[in-house]
Amino acid sequence: MYYYSLSLFILLFFTNCTLSTTENQSVEVKASNARKIETKVSCEITDNKLLASYKGPEFLNGRDTAHLLSNLVADKLGQYLKNEFKKGNFLKIDFENTKIETKGNPQFSYPSEEIVHYTIEMPLLKVKTKCAGFTGVEHRGTWARNDIESGFSEWIQKLKAQIAVGNIDSKLFKTPEGFKEYWIQFKHKSYQGDCK
Repeated sequence: MYYYSLSLFILLFFTNCTLSTTENQSVEVKASNARKIETKVSCEITDNKLLASYKGPEFLNGRDTAHLLSNLVADKLGQYLKNEFKKGNFLKIDFENTKIETKGNPQFSYPSEEIVHYTIEMPLLKVKTKCAGFTGVEHRGTWARNDIESGFSEWIQKLKAQIAVGNIDSKLFKTPEGFKEYWIQFKHKSYQGDCK
């Protein structure tokens, strides 16, 4: 599976996403054919829903830029769940009503500077007890490979060995354009170590 890391260049796309308000950022990037490409990122987390959106080139300077929105969502939503947990507000992601869409560049060929629109909508549910909630979020996805299930069990076991306790909830999402991604919510042992 592909793992995506943020570079300083790509991080510029995502620095204005905050927890309490929607921020939109446009960044002009010079493409290989000397035309300017504008990217737009927005992110909002409220008490009951996360909304995130990326519009820009799918591949730029050798990087899968749209997928980096997933990294941002996992980080920001994980922070949000932990902050709410500390306040006694126990939450979980409603995977059954989560919507993930990708539009544009239907072949998702590499390299490509075609514009894609990637959106994530994740409702959050309040739960009664701290052990019914989750404080960690991860994802694992790919555009190109069909064997996303390969190695998934081992990856979950590694997550359990390092930072997760108790049950792990996951769901695989697929889009018609070929994007496949597991979203995982788990109990972070630093916050929910007594939940088994």
